[in-house]
Amino acid sequence: MSNTVYYTERFAGRQLVVVSGGEMKAVTLGSSMTLGRPTKGNIVDIPIDSDFVSRHHATITCTNEGCFYIDNGSMNGTFYNGSALAPNVPVRLLNGDVLHIYNGTPQSCADVVTLIFMLDHPAEFSGETVMLDAMTTAINIGRSVDKDITVFSQAISGDHASFMRDNNGWAIADHASTNGVYLNNRRITAPLYLRIGDCVRIVNINFVFLGDRIVYQNVRGELLGANKSSTLEIHIVQRTVRKLFKVHALLRDINVTFRSGEMILILGGSGAGKTTLVNAILGYEKAEGKILYDNIDLYADDEAVQQKISFVPQSDLMRDHDSVYYTLRNAAEMKLPDDIPDEEIEKKVMQTLKLFNLDKIEDSLVKKLSGGERKRLSVAIEYISDPEVFFLDEPDSGIDGHYTIQLMAILRKIADEGKIIVIISHGANRIAKNFDKVLVLAKSKQDMCGYVSFFGTVEDSYAFFDTDNLEAIVGKVNDQPDYFISKFRGLYR
Repeated sequence: MSNTVYYTERFAGRQLVVVSGGEMKAVTLGSSMTLGRPTKGNIVDIPIDSDFVSRHHATITCTNEGCFYIDNGSMNGTFYNGSALAPNVPVRLLNGDVLHIYNGTPQSCADVVTLIFMLDHPAEFSGETVMLDAMTTAINIGRSVDKDITVFSQAISGDHASFMRDNNGWAIADHASTNGVYLNNRRITAPLYLRIGDCVRIVNINFVFLGDRIVYQNVRGELLGANKSSTLEIHIVQRTVRKLFKVHALLRDINVTFRSGEMILILGGSGAGKTTLVNAILGYEKAEGKILYDNIDLYADDEAVQQKISFVPQSDLMRDHDSVYYTLRNAAEMKLPDDIPDEEIEKKVMQTLKLFNLDKIEDSLVKKLSGGERKRLSVAIEYISDPEVFFLDEPDSGIDGHYTIQLMAILRKIADEGKIIVIISHGANRIAKNFDKVLVLAKSKQDMCGYVSFFGTVEDSYAFFDTDNLEAIVGKVNDQPDYFISKFRGLYR
């Protein structure tokens, strides 16, 4: 499990972050807004669909003097930074203040509503969830890439804080960070146990503990890494093969650009040219055209960029009787420059083991690994040399859903470092949220050649193909390849 948060410049504005039923969203506050349970005859400005929330639960009024919360004598009341509010008495809200509405003693996310008042907050965010299963004992947060949740900001310490579990439950601890950790808007000075609904704030990113999960603000902003402006431009006129004295085209007219920080999914039916495209980009089977990485032609000057691009095939060549640690250490010694000190190699190996959740099994033999563990190790072997572009051919093949989600979260984090991640996958629905772009190839029935039938965001692909299902797209292009090839071309005429 691995996630990344980008910390953006702080945005001033009155906002209420609402966490209800395990979902997180933000509401921009106006001059006077009502909060309550919506019904057919009861329309409110901030609707919360929970039985324990009154229909006219509260009113939030904002003036030049600030914002004020008034509990309107609700059935279950409101708690303000841990203390019960008197009904019909306004309380002034300060940045980071936390309000709770409880259904008795909360047993799950369904029993609590958490409201966070923010003046200093990211302009945009998506609510992300980390599930706390029986095997999870800690969630580490910091600026370092080996943390479970990485926040790329100088305001965040390398090892900032952690959620941790013992026999008494989950707690939050500050690791002597510079800017501190706030629990329900009070800075903590020692580890404190958490109650369902509690809000932990680090700088202006909120994490809400809900017993079996943590929901938090994931902010995607400008990439902060050195590779922020890197591009991989693919301009393939055609890729051909000779069959029975005839030349047959496998691919034609492929013109797309991948950018650093992007995770791209390649979709297409059997024979559409997915693997052919990847092989052409990597130069294994060169096509007519140009492949440019930061304006360097890979075909003309592949020596200059070969260390920057890695490929992880479906199968691996790892030795079964080597340990996980030795396999990765051996890869580091072969792939890293000779002048790197041994202690730096060791540090890199240990960080990579941690990033790929392999540190607890570093002494295990490769032959004893599960499919998911083996796949993470094969990706780690390529990651150890710090390439800038990754191609992965069906990395989810042969591994179950849990391990697929875990691996894709790690790959998402690698992309967020400023890398380009390109993945061929057939089971894309469960991992769709990880991708920035999707490239769909279709095999024309007219000339049996592969063409681009769509390239753009995942959301735009749903609109283009009139579906909300990535895997259904493959069926559509198989049924009507030439229609979608023509439709996509029409967008650029």
